[in-house]
Amino acid sequence: MTGNAAAAHFLLVGDGADLRALRSIVTRLPVNAYGQIYVEVASVMQLEQWPVPAGMTVSWLCRDSSPGEDGQVAAQGELVARAVSAWVAEWMPERQRSHQSPYVLWIGCASSDHVDGLYRELAQRIEHTHFHDPRAH
Repeated sequence: MTGNAAAAHFLLVGDGADLRALRSIVTRLPVNAYGQIYVEVASVMQLEQWPVPAGMTVSWLCRDSSPGEDGQVAAQGELVARAVSAWVAEWMPERQRSHQSPYVLWIGCASSDHVDGLYRELAQRIEHTHFHDPRAH
């Protein structure tokens, strides 16, 4: 991730199955990268310490300690879908043209039905976007 990526606003999203890929991406972030990383895991026992640039924040979302919509343990993808929806509402204007910096988005969570809606929502907000769907093989 080089070139003009330093001026970009990063959003990296994954679950326990994406840890290896996310770790690799984090090691290649520019030192002045700015953005958010959401990682949903089953248990607090999966939490890791990652060295990230000062402008990046890592939020670990633990299903065993965060209730889902029904008050029970959250379903896979539910916590990360809620977090990204809140991020989108805060950081993404209605139209991409009003945002000066590019967005760099990486969204994993291939086994989550909750994440499907995120792809549609983001595709509607960002014109001329191609999303790689990890579920399509």
